[in-house]
Amino acid sequence: MTVVRGLMVALLILLAAGCADDGSAGDAEAGPTAKVEAQLGEEFAWNDFTVSDGWALETTTAMIEMEESDQPFITGEVRNDADEARYPLFEIVFVGGGDLQATIRCTSVIELDPGKAGPLDCPGFGQVVPQGYDLIQVQPITR
Repeated sequence: MTVVRGLMVALLILLAAGCADDGSAGDAEAGPTAKVEAQLGEEFAWNDFTVSDGWALETTTAMIEMEESDQPFITGEVRNDADEARYPLFEIVFVGGGDLQATIRCTSVIELDPGKAGPLDCPGFGQVVPQGYDLIQVQPITR
């Protein structure tokens, strides 16, 4: 029982340390895949990819279980700034008043060669259309 309690305390400490954000960029926050704050429509860079000015949050209507539902999606162009061909793979998180509103995962239809750009593919399947958000964050895909 003591071992289980010790493990639970250790997990809570790790969780608290991972959630703490004092604005400083420590070693855990450094690197190309560190979370980046973005502004809707403004260029941002993440993990040696650059999403160009003009990216947008759009809405489409889809049929889900025989009912129409508004679904978000993101449009825009992404450029590979790395030295190797690869696919962009990240998520854009919308938060309002401290509450998660939507998590939209992005990639591209084609593998991008170094220095080349292509359209983003960011469907918001199963997400609500975010409204009144005050934070947009780009980060690695989480579960």
